[in-house]
Amino acid sequence: MIERIEIRYLESKLQKPFGWSQRWTDLRSIIVIKIITNDGVIGWGETYGSPESIDDIKSIASMVIGSNSKDFEVIWNKLYRSLYQSHFFAKSGIYAISAIDTALLDIAGKKANTSISEILGGRIHESIPVYATGLYYVDNYSLKPLLQEATGYLEQGFTGMKMKVGALSLKEDAKRIKEVRKIIGDDINLMFDANESYDPITAIKFSKMVSDYDLTWFEEPCASRDDVANKLVQENSPIPISGGESLSTRWEFSERLAKRVFDIVQPDVCNVGGISEMRKIGLMAQSFGIKFNPHFWGTGISFSASLHALSAQPINQIGQNNIPYQNESVLEFDQTPHPIRENLTERFQINRESRVKIPDKPGLGIEVDEDALDNFTIGEAHIVDRASNKQLRF
Repeated sequence: MIERIEIRYLESKLQKPFGWSQRWTDLRSIIVIKIITNDGVIGWGETYGSPESIDDIKSIASMVIGSNSKDFEVIWNKLYRSLYQSHFFAKSGIYAISAIDTALLDIAGKKANTSISEILGGRIHESIPVYATGLYYVDNYSLKPLLQEATGYLEQGFTGMKMKVGALSLKEDAKRIKEVRKIIGDDINLMFDANESYDPITAIKFSKMVSDYDLTWFEEPCASRDDVANKLVQENSPIPISGGESLSTRWEFSERLAKRVFDIVQPDVCNVGGISEMRKIGLMAQSFGIKFNPHFWGTGISFSASLHALSAQPINQIGQNNIPYQNESVLEFDQTPHPIRENLTERFQINRESRVKIPDKPGLGIEVDEDALDNFTIGEAHIVDRASNKQLRF
């Protein structure tokens, strides 16, 4: 039985800022939840949001107090039904559900003394191919640190990396792509992300300007929910189009999969609805022949959650070999500065094939450093230990 839920907002300042198409930042943040059962088993989940999100998440968390922790699907649907007519797709609702679902699967694995992969039905993969996300704007848009960073990812053994565009002129950003491709060579997958900064005509123009540089995908060219704009780019770009990191649940993905708004979908376990919902969307994407390469921007909690979700993801089309980027899903591996990620759990390492082994300890298979948790917590932990079944309205 779920007895208690602790909710914390974590934040850390950075030594130097970095930027993308929309803005610059000098801090990182995350919301972490800890679910405790009456027999002392702990489950961890995380999501996005601000200090203002906490009250809404507390209200939603109160609805699962007293529930059987093993009933993660029952709880998911209970929360969905309760929030359906109360702007369910408002972020506080899906943030809470995502974190709760991940924490409940963590508990389920720990109680069964097995990994989440086994709770999902067993592993199709023992490790997951990853790519480095970094190559943001730094030092007043200087080119030199961009190329040094790209070289660093090569030395670490990454076989793919993603860079940012959209803050500079098309010619300036095209030059940055050209120079990165030149320094990393032809055998490394290179992707670029505009973070919704272009109108469709500009995005199409830019994709044609850089099409000679063998780019694996063009991420979020236009506003993420502007299906008309993204579809226009998808139909006219010589580079595959990706998106979906801010979309929530199978219902927000279903129509976009059916219309092939994106060639590649990239749900994030922290706001799509948790591990169980991400797995459903992965199977939906496979049935439509659309690539499934999840987004990651959190700590080791959500990274492990994403690894487990992908462990049960079939290859996109059946073939003799699993080939990353071609028929096997790849996972984003954020490498930007993030003191919380670097200290909250043990660090994940890539092997020579740019893959990360899926944890095989019970549940998520990770340990959370609760001293680090306390150090990064802003304010106090918010405690939920009383049940509520009220209709929620945000």
